[in-house]
Amino acid sequence: MKPIKKIIITSVICIGIALLAYFAWLFPFYEFTSNDFTTSIEKIMSAEYIKTLVPLFIIISLATAGIIITVFIRKFLAKKDTSRFSKVRTDRSRGNSPKQKPSIFMVLRWIIMIIFAFMMIWGGLIFGLKMASLSIPVLSCPWNTEQMTESSCYYLSHLNELVELPWQNILLFLGSTIGFTLLLGRAICGFLCPMGLIQDITDKIRQKTKIEGIKMNDKMYEAIAPVKWCMVLIFVGLCFAGGNFCNFCPAVAVSPILAGMSTSLYVSGFLMVLVLMGGFFKRRAFCTICPLGTIMGFFHKISLFRVKKDCQSCTECGACYEACPMGIKMIYTEREKADVTHANCIMCGECVKCCPEDNALSLTFAGKKIYTSSRRKIMSGYEQEGKK
Repeated sequence: MKPIKKIIITSVICIGIALLAYFAWLFPFYEFTSNDFTTSIEKIMSAEYIKTLVPLFIIISLATAGIIITVFIRKFLAKKDTSRFSKVRTDRSRGNSPKQKPSIFMVLRWIIMIIFAFMMIWGGLIFGLKMASLSIPVLSCPWNTEQMTESSCYYLSHLNELVELPWQNILLFLGSTIGFTLLLGRAICGFLCPMGLIQDITDKIRQKTKIEGIKMNDKMYEAIAPVKWCMVLIFVGLCFAGGNFCNFCPAVAVSPILAGMSTSLYVSGFLMVLVLMGGFFKRRAFCTICPLGTIMGFFHKISLFRVKKDCQSCTECGACYEACPMGIKMIYTEREKADVTHANCIMCGECVKCCPEDNALSLTFAGKKIYTSSRRKIMSGYEQEGKK
């Protein structure tokens, strides 16, 4: 594609996204007669709670229907033109690769994600522990006033309201947000974000159903890069144009509704359907354009979480690149530097898990290794397959 044509197409897409974000309130997905932001344990245990979950049921139903339709379309295209469809790079290898015994790191990551999602939705309501001014930058959705801590995303997407707060609140907000970002970096995306957990679950469902996923290539990642930066500009600047990013954010369809709040959804509801569909066919699809994750990536060079590589041990097999849900090629191509931490890395550990060479890749925290690649673990999977 010619550069000028590419620029025009990208500009049109970004302008379209910006207009959709600005006028999000004009396209209601589901509206309650009156929004009810109050919740309690009694409310959650009552039949009224089911009514608040209706939008979520609709979203899951539409996403399921979309996934089924997409699967049938792909099968139809495969039968119609096998040669063309076979060129599409799919995620077939992940489903057919030998199963390894789950590592302690991966088990802990899932446990932390589940516990954190639970606490960010119902923690404050159940345990009565709420630190309203302590912010953690994850998409837990600030509409849910019953969560353990406040999410940074509201004030980051409403900077005009942030500057109106007392200076003590501003300092506490900035201190807690920057502190967590410097400490964890985008490991927040891989370990704490409820939206990340939802996408990982949809990916697991795809693997269990043995449906082929779609593995994006370099050109596809390059094509969506402008969209990612467009999302960042919308996230930070929409408030100054008179818009509300919360009407556009898919996270609104999860945390508040599960907490028992009768929250009307606008474009956010439609986008959540796409997030579920995208996360099914491509792991962490939304993470590739998530504006908050991109902002946290700015601090990747000073985060305590690092990805390290022993270039001498690397055999250039490319397994790390194939396994990476964020499409980071630097881990595979780097031949000199030991630190291969990238701004897009969510510290999920998939590259380390799939690396067949001892200590070629490792995740570190504060300089100490917490997860390293192992040939023995890879080979144990083949041994188990051979015994069947």
